[in-house]
Amino acid sequence: MKITEINPIKLKFFPKNPPRDGLAGIPSRDVFLVQIKTDEGVEGIGEGFALGCLDSLETITNETLKPHLIGKNPLMIQQLWDAMYQNTSRYGRRGVTMAAISAVDIALWDILGKVSGQPVYKLLGAARESLEPYASAGYYMDGKGLTELQEEFTGYLDMGFKTMKMKVGGAPFNEDVERVRAVRKAVGDADFGIDANNAWDYPTALKMARICEEENVLFFEEPMSTDFMQDCIRLAHSTDVPIAGYETNLTRFGMRDFIVNDAVDIVQVDAIWSGGISEAKRVGELAAAWGKSVIPHFSASMVSLAANLSFGLSLSNTRYMEYTLDENPLRTELCQQGIVMKDGMVTVFEEPGLGLSLNWDTIGKYRV
Repeated sequence: MKITEINPIKLKFFPKNPPRDGLAGIPSRDVFLVQIKTDEGVEGIGEGFALGCLDSLETITNETLKPHLIGKNPLMIQQLWDAMYQNTSRYGRRGVTMAAISAVDIALWDILGKVSGQPVYKLLGAARESLEPYASAGYYMDGKGLTELQEEFTGYLDMGFKTMKMKVGGAPFNEDVERVRAVRKAVGDADFGIDANNAWDYPTALKMARICEEENVLFFEEPMSTDFMQDCIRLAHSTDVPIAGYETNLTRFGMRDFIVNDAVDIVQVDAIWSGGISEAKRVGELAAAWGKSVIPHFSASMVSLAANLSFGLSLSNTRYMEYTLDENPLRTELCQQGIVMKDGMVTVFEEPGLGLSLNWDTIGKYRV
């Protein structure tokens, strides 16, 4: 079997009321897919993180990755990953290059599953059949005050979610404190975490960590930039609230020092950011060697959700799965199937590969 085509697919959706996280606004949901075709008619689909960089991802894929893939055996996943990683070492390692590698790697796993007749999570060595999703929301939006925020989170309880997460870091500090306390009041004893999207410095993050301790917050995600690892270590060692992260610090090499120096208590990794299913699995196993749990990150399309759930199910140190709930038809309408919560849990499809069939009408509607 040989790879014959690498086809980038660029998609963009503009929400009516764009959300903001702790770091910046999100004017559009951008999705970058890679479709890989073979000479035996088997095709795979993958996704790479694409917020604000769709054209760059297409260029990286066509100009620098495709020459190392065309004509090669798609089942040699590790060999192809190493070739892409090593041959982009002078300009890769993070950002759009790693996102493009992620998309290719996920598509290769989809092909391997289809060829073997098995879902990807079983090929990875399934540790479980379902994960508990947490509702990832609480974004800043125009017109959303404390009352609306409380109604949002009680709505997630009504939907059956036991655990939730809200954004902080994008408002004045005292306002964020009010938001955290308002959500705690609304959800009672239910678990919820907060996510600052790397927005704060150490003193500010430490002050919020003290609030988290008072309000029994489940975890504090990405409080600071990973550029300042020593501050990340100081914070994790100075608070009782578990520090979660850092999906923005890519690959096992990027996460290694954060794990071994206890800069994180909960390791969060995203297959569409960090090098695909292959690298997400390796990060998860590294975390397990230090006794740390893993939460797969998710904020993009249905392909991303299937990929992250697949590697998450292969780890024994995973309980939760992030489940983003903002308005996004590229999550809900991109594929013929939809991964949904049932009885408080989410499971992957049992069809071979990622188990997905693309909805080409949706692709045509949102294609750039």
